[in-house]
Amino acid sequence: MQKIQDMEKQKRLLIVVFLAVPLVMLFVFSYIPIIFNVFLGFTDWDGVTKIRVIGLRNYQRIFSDPQYLLLFRNCLWYLLVAIPQLALSFVLAILVNGKFRGLSIFKGILIFPYMLNGIIVAAIFITFFNSSGTLNTMLRSLGLESLTRNWLQDLKIVNPAIASISIWRYYGMAFIMFFGSLQAIPSELYESAAIDGCNKWQEIRHISVPFIKKVLFINVLLSISGSIQVFEIPYIMLGGANNTAVPVIQIQQSMNDGRVGFAAAMSIVVFFVVVFSVGLQRLLVKEED
Repeated sequence: MQKIQDMEKQKRLLIVVFLAVPLVMLFVFSYIPIIFNVFLGFTDWDGVTKIRVIGLRNYQRIFSDPQYLLLFRNCLWYLLVAIPQLALSFVLAILVNGKFRGLSIFKGILIFPYMLNGIIVAAIFITFFNSSGTLNTMLRSLGLESLTRNWLQDLKIVNPAIASISIWRYYGMAFIMFFGSLQAIPSELYESAAIDGCNKWQEIRHISVPFIKKVLFINVLLSISGSIQVFEIPYIMLGGANNTAVPVIQIQQSMNDGRVGFAAAMSIVVFFVVVFSVGLQRLLVKEED
């Protein structure tokens, strides 16, 4: 009996040890840095000298200085392009809804841009938007030379131009999500609608759209969180120049300039926007269930 009790104690001790190690690592490498980052948001620190607490001054500057408000306005372009992106994805999903030969290849072609590395995507579109690049060449060949311009230097058009890359890069992923939802709709519903005399538009409105509502919510909220976290494409293409900087680029630049406290405050703002969008996503999906 004593031997069995000793084995049980050893077993419990082993479980505690195996649980303690990842918990300690999680606390040391996740929670402590997060807590310290929150504290730094209330300081003026260059990362080397003594930390000086300045209260809410960093946050006041973020929400009052036009220079930093512009960063969040630039994010709106990435959110706005989600509208044509989702519309294109939904239309493609409706058009190919069903089973046909080559469907897997077609889906692979659509999702290919999503699988590309950001550096490759940026390199492709630097060439595309260059003054002597693909877009201007196409416009000249169509006799629309008056529309040509240096897309990455024109301050009025550079942000929507760069943001539009998201349409090409992410529409395939949204298409896969919409297509999967449409495939789950029982074919009997469409057959019953056809018998009742419904046209294609009525089928889409009363059958397809209600079934993909949850996926649409998820895509919209992913677009919100993605727009506030955007970094690699504008950074690689222009490094935040020509008024193309976004919050994450500003965080990186602030760190380079030795404004660690301000960078921490900006990261907290981005963090809360992302947490809010993810929380809203879960709430809406739960309500739909």
